[in-house]
Order: sequence, then C-alpha cells, then structure tokens
Amino acid sequence: MPQIFPFKALLPAKGLEIKVSANTHVDDKKKQTEIVKNNPNSYLRVVKPYLHFNSDKSSVQYLPFAKETLEGFIAQGIMIQDAVNTLYVYNQVNRENNQQYLGLICNVSTNDYFHGKIKVHENTLTEKENQLIEHIKVSGAIGEPVLLTHFADATIESLLAETIINGTPAVDFIDEVNREHFIYKITDTDTIQRFCKAYEKLSDFYIADGHHRSAACAGYYRNEGDDNGHYLAFLVPANHLHIDSFYRAFKSSVDFDINSFIDALRLNFEVHKTDGKYEPDTACNFGLCTRDGWYQLRYKNSLEHADAVTKLDVSILENHVFKSILNIQDSKTDQQLTFIKGNTPIETVEKEVMDGSYDFVFTVYPCSIESVFEIADKGMIMPPKSTYIEPKLRTGLTVQKV
Repeated sequence: MPQIFPFKALLPAKGLEIKVSANTHVDDKKKQTEIVKNNPNSYLRVVKPYLHFNSDKSSVQYLPFAKETLEGFIAQGIMIQDAVNTLYVYNQVNRENNQQYLGLICNVSTNDYFHGKIKVHENTLTEKENQLIEHIKVSGAIGEPVLLTHFADATIESLLAETIINGTPAVDFIDEVNREHFIYKITDTDTIQRFCKAYEKLSDFYIADGHHRSAACAGYYRNEGDDNGHYLAFLVPANHLHIDSFYRAFKSSVDFDINSFIDALRLNFEVHKTDGKYEPDTACNFGLCTRDGWYQLRYKNSLEHADAVTKLDVSILENHVFKSILNIQDSKTDQQLTFIKGNTPIETVEKEVMDGSYDFVFTVYPCSIESVFEIADKGMIMPPKSTYIEPKLRTGLTVQKV
C-alpha cells in the first residue's frame, strides 16, 4: 500500500505562472538560454543555473546561483509558499486536440521507493543521479514532480472528478504551446484523508517519467539520514496518460550503403516498398524512411515464448537491427543514433532524412501501459527511450522546499 502526503507547495504568484514556470520538455537549449536572458523571473534560473552563465553544461559551481535566485523569488513575492498542508488536483488540457491529463500532485514516500512500492522500468546513471542530488541539496528545492501512474481506480476517478466539478481553480492559465493548466487546492482535512485512503488501497505506483529525478530525491533524503522522506510526484491514472513512441534515427559515422542495409533486414523482416509514409498501427510493424522512399517492415519470427521485454517493438529493433546489423551495442550512448519524439510531425522526419541529417528513420508503434506494468512488476528493464509519455509538466509550477 503506497502512501501519499499533503505538503506546502511553493507556487508562482497569481498572474506570473507562465513567466515563472518553464516548459523544459519542449524548449531546446537555445530557446531556454534566450528565456533566461530575457526573463529574470524564469525558474530555469533555478533548475538550470548554468544557462545564466552561458555555459554548455551543468556544474556545481553554478548551484549557489540557483539557491540565491530561488530565495530572491520568495523574498520578492514572485513565488509564494502555501501556509497549510495541501493536496493539488492538477488538470492539463491540450487545446489543440482536447486531450486531458488529470491527476494529483502530492508527496510520496522514499520508503516506498526503496521498498519497491514505487516501481521502475529503466536504469539510471549514477553520475546524473548525483548531479540532481547536489542540486536539491544546494538549492533546497525539488522543482518538478516525478510522473507516477497506477491502475485505474473508480474511487480515485470520482474524487478527482468531484474536485474539478465542484471546485474553483487556484491556478488557471494557457501556456505558449496552447496547453491550459488548472490547479485545485484541497486543504480540508476530511477530504485529504479520503484521498489518502483511496491511494493506500492501490498495490503500487509506477514511474512513468522521471526515473533519475525519483532516484535523486530518494537518494537526497538517504544521504541526509532520512529513509522516511517525502518527495514531489504527480499521480495520474493509467487511463489518463498518453503513450507515444520514440522514432529511431541513424546517421552513420562512415559511408553507408542503404541497399545493403535493406538486404540485411530481410533476414528477420518482411520488407515492402510503399507509395508514401508508413506509420505502424499494430505491433511488430515498422516504417523505414530513407532518401529512396518509405518501406514497411514486418517482423516475421515468432514471439510466442519471448519474455515481456523481448516482445517490445523497440527490443526487436535493438536486437535485430542496431546490434546485429549496425553493431550498436549501447543505443543510449552511441552518437550515430538519435531518438525523435513520436509526436514529431512525420513531414519533419522526412525532411531531415532527405536533407541528409539522417541515413534513415524507423517509425515505431507505441508500447502499451500494460507492458510497462508487466515489465516493472517482474523487475525487468526496458531499452532506452521505449516510451514517450504525456503529460509533460512545467518546471517551477509546483515546487517542494526541502
């Protein structure tokens, strides 16, 4: 039974939400640097202080600036901490397609993380974990919730729906990518207890996005001698998530013969030239965009006795394309391989292949949330960039002081 806890969030002052919070999942480094230069109230100055110094990468030498900036935001009333422990129902709406992401921002337990009640499906890098731990320690804050999910639950659905139907949002704004953000505060003790009891009936939480941040938050508290610490999370029922894939783009470091590559693919795939773009609508099917046009690939071997990881479409590409044909043994670090978010317009993908940025791009069918749950339950690890999961949260919109 995982636990949730109310906390006193640090929020942007009314009317400053879009100025303070930042969309780090959309804006590239160049855009983020421009924001830091032109907007002294951006939380990017806290979460990525090195941008203020025009540095290419993070370093501990910039962390005191992060702490100083956050203290300045609080002193100037740019960010305000709630006075009482609160739960926050958060609703994000994509105004382009009316997709809605509804869940609860709260604290979760490091004890649950260490004891496997918050389940993982990705490995983390120790160096990156340590960088994040140091950032929390020096800045004194956690700036973005870890995205957690769980099996759909009727009681939780009802509590979330009641809150947005009957409540008045304390936060309501539209951001620069046409997403509307609503936050409803729950301070009533009885209602908080109803939420806590509902979530305690769940068997587990699962990390949907933020494995490094979750490990770093838990690691920070353990380093402080506190295995019972609480850290910031956004809990979203699985039926409120949207899972997309990452496309696999390849640019060879040497001369590349696309015809020989396609011939090699025929060992494990049925390969057919198509009249135009191909985006798979079922598992075990792949699109291949080359400068010579598009191909449809279908994996032709049986997966009847394969384990949950081996069955994944991304694993099929890992094992039968990148490792066996292209000799890429670590797709996370090999510079020839690029991961493109699956919501990227296919016309953009085609253009980058045609102009020579890539030798080819694979389009991939998204894996299911059931596969994520199964793999996490079995203690297995998915290949890098197996899922692109929404919602993406804004850094600096709900902040936890530590």
